[in-house]
Amino acid sequence: MTRKLALAAGGVVAAASAVAVLWSQGPAVPATAASRAAITPVSAVTGVDKNGVSAFPLAPSQADEQRVAAYWSPERLKQASSYVPSTKPSPSTKSTTSAVEVGPGGAKTSTGAPGDAKTRTGAPRAVAPPPVASPPMVGKVFFKVGDKEYWCSASAVHSARRNLVATAGHCAYALSQDKPVQNWVFIPGYHDGVAPSGIFVGHTLYMQEDFAGQGDFDRDYAFVTVHRGFSWQPYVESGRLKYRSVDVGRLEDKVGAFHFASGKPLGRPTYVFGYPAGANPDGSRPYTGQTVKSCDGTTEKKFVSAPTWQLEHGVRLPGCPFTAGASGGPWVIGYNATTRTGYLTGITSLTWNLSGGGRLDAVSTPYFNHLTQRVYTQASKQGTG
Repeated sequence: MTRKLALAAGGVVAAASAVAVLWSQGPAVPATAASRAAITPVSAVTGVDKNGVSAFPLAPSQADEQRVAAYWSPERLKQASSYVPSTKPSPSTKSTTSAVEVGPGGAKTSTGAPGDAKTRTGAPRAVAPPPVASPPMVGKVFFKVGDKEYWCSASAVHSARRNLVATAGHCAYALSQDKPVQNWVFIPGYHDGVAPSGIFVGHTLYMQEDFAGQGDFDRDYAFVTVHRGFSWQPYVESGRLKYRSVDVGRLEDKVGAFHFASGKPLGRPTYVFGYPAGANPDGSRPYTGQTVKSCDGTTEKKFVSAPTWQLEHGVRLPGCPFTAGASGGPWVIGYNATTRTGYLTGITSLTWNLSGGGRLDAVSTPYFNHLTQRVYTQASKQGTG
């Protein structure tokens, strides 16, 4: 089931962004924390289990949590930028298809490369505003890679422990460094520098083994358990502005969550949410990354591939012009505008330029199958206090 990374792009210029951008040509982005509420220490598991689920501790202890919380001052959050991932360094060998990737309904893989005439669509439509109101469980993840701070999109997903976040694998594991990112936090409902529902420090990262092991973008998804959240409460002491942390409770109790779903057939009406911010191929920047944006439509009925990223079974939504920053944002079916929830069936992983023009015009997600289900199931069992 493990595959090697094939780097031959076949006429496609692949540029990484917060949504690992694919641009095609022709045919082929100091505050101190006060003492926190008491939290029951929970040990993080690590390694790969028999189902191929990798687990990496992010901030498993109370001391780790407080260190990460102290790191993300309001000022530092403002300095972060959209993430630029990369493929995993690996020998250039031919990738092979795993039969377990083929989902129900007889879905087939598209043979057209990104930008190929076989996969082109019409001009992208405008991004619609989120229906009624942005889902409160959608937000940003902030993290550190090397000496720089970055962010991606993410959402809360239901679990019995009410503490689970779904995002892209490359928004939690730095392939270029071959290790998890540092100081990972989730801020649901983030807008314009505001964290209205608190900040949730990542506890443990769960992934399918082939993403961390091989840089396989068919597995570019991650589930992260989080500690109880906190908010920064400003106060003045000796004429200086300072912040203290205040407990806000468990993630799902605070903002709700999407329900997890896998093995769904292609060609379904889908909403995609995220925080696009980066540039188009022509240099234009239609988004700021400061508020949630959404687009919707019907996914293509064939899987798509992108050899550079070892993607063989991607699900693509044409007509969605998201740019860098949207990575990790939820793909939702059965979205209910009144309850503002639905079923999570994917996360934004790659963006595409199908028309060959100056604007991006499609997004794709790895197909959520039984391998994804295994990762989700393992992550959903872990309590974090």
